[in-house]
Amino acid sequence: MSVTTRHLYTAPDGSAWIYEATASGNCEVPPPVSYTVPRTETRQAGGTSPNVAVENGAQAARAALLAAGQACPGYATTSSLVYTAPGGAWWIYDVTVSATCTH
Repeated sequence: MSVTTRHLYTAPDGSAWIYEATASGNCEVPPPVSYTVPRTETRQAGGTSPNVAVENGAQAARAALLAAGQACPGYATTSSLVYTAPGGAWWIYDVTVSATCTH
């Protein structure tokens, strides 16, 4: 940034001076303020094993967290069994993913 000035007028008794000034150059725009928001999403998912069911639910819950276009590092995941089919052919879990998201 540079400023140029030009003297326009001085009062006869010297008590006031008037200048014209022009500023030119590039102003630096400050980055937007970021803040953190705790978020939690729960999704129910199924799979052919407990691990597959929990991973399917975790993927869906993480996608829901990121749907607002935020950065959400450090996921914490918990799950609880909802249903197991006879013979263990299918498993259903409620999966909750929590993170502190930055806007």
